[in-house]
Amino acid sequence: MRTFELALRRAGVAVAHTQGFNPRPRLSFAMALPLGVESLDEILDIDLRPEVAATPQSLVAALAPHLPPGIRLIDAWQGRGRPTVSACEYSVHLELDSASLEGLARRLAEFMAGGAVSHTRSRGRGKPARVLDARAFTLEASLDGSILRMKLAFTPQGGMKPTDLLEVLGLDPLGHPITKTKTHFTQAQDSAPAGGEQPLEQQ
Repeated sequence: MRTFELALRRAGVAVAHTQGFNPRPRLSFAMALPLGVESLDEILDIDLRPEVAATPQSLVAALAPHLPPGIRLIDAWQGRGRPTVSACEYSVHLELDSASLEGLARRLAEFMAGGAVSHTRSRGRGKPARVLDARAFTLEASLDGSILRMKLAFTPQGGMKPTDLLEVLGLDPLGHPITKTKTHFTQAQDSAPAGGEQPLEQQ
């Protein structure tokens, strides 16, 4: 968040601010990224001030030179409301031998072909554990060589982390690099075409 605040300031983009004693730029990410997970597709909402007549393309062009290596703007669009995340795709690079991969393939096939699978996630000291149906949250999952790909649903009540599915499949949830490759979302019904007077949602 701080990175984008500085980039917007350096680019001279007039961002709307919150009210109160300590005003902050009105920026928000669509959802939190799980700790330790790399991402190639994040969604950031940027509320511009009403008098700004920027287009999505001009905003991308203005911001790009002020972002550090490793952060690349993919696309931008303009609309009302906030996008709602419906699912996320992940890839997990597995460092397993051929026998372990074969065993995983069998467990994955059984999991995808079966019914409800209860999974309990600890939420830390003093908080009740969360029990979820791992199969219901797993929209897609496949093994491509040594890469496990998954598409997990996200609901208003929350979602399932990629580490949850790794645990269900008998894998070390912290022993394999995880990358979020795509964020699926739905836009508000009253999304408007580009025009410069509505908040610009930046991906």
